Amino acid sequence: MPTHSEPHQMLREIHEQPQAIRETLEKEGSNIAEVASVLRDRQPRMVILAARGTSDNAGTYLRYIVGAVNGMVVAPAAPSLLTVYRSEMQIDDTVVIGISQSGKATDVIEVLAASRELGAMTIALTNTADSPIVDASEFALLTHAREEKAVAATKTYTTALAVLYQLAACWAQRPELQESIHEVPAAIEAVFAELEPHIASRSERYTFMDTCTVLARGVNYATAKETGLKLQECCLINPEPWSAADYMHGPIAALQPGDPVLLLAPEDASMKPVLEVGEEVKRRGAELVVFSDNDEALSLATLPVKLPEMKDAYWSPMAIAVAGQLFAY
Repeated sequence: MPTHSEPHQMLREIHEQPQAIRETLEKEGSNIAEVASVLRDRQPRMVILAARGTSDNAGTYLRYIVGAVNGMVVAPAAPSLLTVYRSEMQIDDTVVIGISQSGKATDVIEVLAASRELGAMTIALTNTADSPIVDASEFALLTHAREEKAVAATKTYTTALAVLYQLAACWAQRPELQESIHEVPAAIEAVFAELEPHIASRSERYTFMDTCTVLARGVNYATAKETGLKLQECCLINPEPWSAADYMHGPIAALQPGDPVLLLAPEDASMKPVLEVGEEVKRRGAELVVFSDNDEALSLATLPVKLPEMKDAYWSPMAIAVAGQLFAY
């Protein structure tokens, strides 16, 4: 087991996230603004996303943040349509965004290259400037997280979210959002100060679970998926991440008394329906781990994890993802 004097590489990288986000916003800010200006000029009809793994969870966040802030439809790419079936898709009036931390995801690169040939605007989001995904794209956005050595991605995920948030804010010309994102590093530092000892002392109870359900809605659906992936990678279990809304339409039937359920319920526009799902899950006897800054939501929990105040619901997934990383660790 790692000790406090010799922390595991993953824990070191979890703690590097506030500074990584600060550096990303500082070093990439002008480039993000320039790409956003091109987006306003070209007025794409929709956004197509190409990503895999943790990057695909960042893409889920993209779907919600660009939908909410920019009113744009974001659709996931079906790589085989371009790479296997060689479809001449009508995408010349779209923007295709490919996300890969390493910059080497083969099918993401192929989607970007094929889309560019078909006349689409293409943007690569990566942590690696000298990579094939950058060569395949018209524009590149970098996360500046430095090398990530742990297998489970942490800082490359939250910095990717920061870039996508700022891209949406600049694209929509929302200066209040462009300023708000700079509060994220302090919110993550508050997670370390207020939650890390609590999570470390209480999470041992869940060491031997072989599955769990992770629920959230809206922008934090991405966080549910990412927290589930971290549990899968770190704990070798098979979590089921769901939109809280989708969960009520069938999957809840499989819930058994005592089953662990992680509920991500920050105070935002989705609070009321998420609370209703939490109440139903508790009624059925589940063991609830609740991550929230809302006292009513926390009152449902076997293990309440009180989040620090987050003034902007749009960036809350960055701070809550860190709490999920610590729980998985």
